[in-house]
Amino acid sequence: MKGMTVQRLLTFYEEPVQDFMKQLDQDLLAGVAQDDSLVRSAQSFVRNGAVQLVDYAPVRHEADFVVRDVQDAYVHVSFYEQLSCSCSGRKTCRHQAAVLFYLYQHIDSLSEWVKAWRSKADRQSISEIQNNRTPLAWEQYANTLLNQLVIQDHASSFFLMEFALGDYKRQMQRIRPLEREWHVLFDSSVTLMTLIKLWPTFNSFSRENERGRVRYYLDETIQDLKHQFKQLHGQPRFFAADPFYERIERYVKYLLTDAEGYFSQRSELYTHYWTELGTQKQARVKELDFLEKHSETKDGHSLLQLRQLFYFQLGQTERLLATMKDVPAEEVSSYLSLIQFAIEQHEIQMATQLFERLLPAIETFLDTEVRASRLIYTLRTMERQLDLSDTAKLQFYRMLIPFTLEPYSGYLIDNERYEEWADLHLYCQSGITYAETCGLDLVKEHAPFVVMPLYHLNVVREINEKKRDSYKQAVRHLKKMKQLAKAANETVYWNQYVQEIREKFRRLRAFQQEMEKGNLAL
Repeated sequence: MKGMTVQRLLTFYEEPVQDFMKQLDQDLLAGVAQDDSLVRSAQSFVRNGAVQLVDYAPVRHEADFVVRDVQDAYVHVSFYEQLSCSCSGRKTCRHQAAVLFYLYQHIDSLSEWVKAWRSKADRQSISEIQNNRTPLAWEQYANTLLNQLVIQDHASSFFLMEFALGDYKRQMQRIRPLEREWHVLFDSSVTLMTLIKLWPTFNSFSRENERGRVRYYLDETIQDLKHQFKQLHGQPRFFAADPFYERIERYVKYLLTDAEGYFSQRSELYTHYWTELGTQKQARVKELDFLEKHSETKDGHSLLQLRQLFYFQLGQTERLLATMKDVPAEEVSSYLSLIQFAIEQHEIQMATQLFERLLPAIETFLDTEVRASRLIYTLRTMERQLDLSDTAKLQFYRMLIPFTLEPYSGYLIDNERYEEWADLHLYCQSGITYAETCGLDLVKEHAPFVVMPLYHLNVVREINEKKRDSYKQAVRHLKKMKQLAKAANETVYWNQYVQEIREKFRRLRAFQQEMEKGNLAL
């Protein structure tokens, strides 16, 4: 019969459709991957308008429907007997389910039916997990939820995925153990399971704005894990939790060695684990043995610096230093992080040795680093906390001139190297005021004549300003030079010097007047 609508059809057959749905509820098992997939496909057909009524035979109580699939499927419904489909699929196929869903949505809420159907599996799964608490049970439940709530419909956009993750996290709380001592272990385990499951999807995003958002999400997640690792380290470890701790270690290792992309985040997570939680010496020795047998990750990143972390943690200084020959400039930042970590752990001697070994690479790195000022601040902060040898100090101060003028000046004065102090400030063209903050008065006291060239530099600088105030300042400098010459018993030299200055700038009348007022001759 043509022109029959679904609404009118259901006035005759609502009860048979309800019976079909009850039978479908019994035939399909929630939590079984094949049945879950069938329900999702049937929902998709209905949502996309792929089901249509094509014929109705009221005398026989039969109707025919078409389902627009890759190949059209025709479903025959005998309302008081059964359904059949033209596809060669299983007894209850996705096309038959789609037709029943299509009819049922005009009777009641299809989404509520699906939710109720799935909740049976959830209740069963939650009960089983609570009675049989294992890492595998948590993992299987997490994977099921991720497939249903996140990957199935939101894998095309990280922004949609991030929104769906909120619902996923809320539903995962249903299997969270009630005992407080399990809470942090559960949270960290679930977070790592989630990262492993979603990592291939993270790599599928190619737009830079999405990749930037992924990096931000990973950074935030890894900081949360670091905090959780620290909490786990601080709480008693009970026997029943051992399999979960072992699984966490496996998750962390898998992300480092077998995942691809976002290597800095993977290595940071690995470092946090072995710094905060994996602190047993035997476990670290075993992990170091693994790293020494594997030189790089699956995607080609070197594991050298992570081996060096274990050399440091196990106190194997010589082995660590032996790996630091010819350090490339681009790796300096990573080594500085290791040195900073050593300082934070109060391993000053080891940090000092690492810093001294790294000095040649730092010098090269300074030539290429665009954010040099920030780097120099970091280096100076480190240097003040270390116990460098005299040779290393000099090398460090020289490579960072003029940023190390003050400590370099202090070092030279402490070692009574006054001529070098004067040469240093002459090279840097220091002003007298700044030189005074670097110990000028002490140098004048012990070797007055060596600072004469520095004063001369400043005198000429003031004269070249060609202003009355500058001329007065130049004469003030000359008066101090006069005192220095007198202290050094260099009267003849001084008078000749004053005459040369007078002659050189004879055309500057104002300056000549200031010189006359200054009474500069000895």
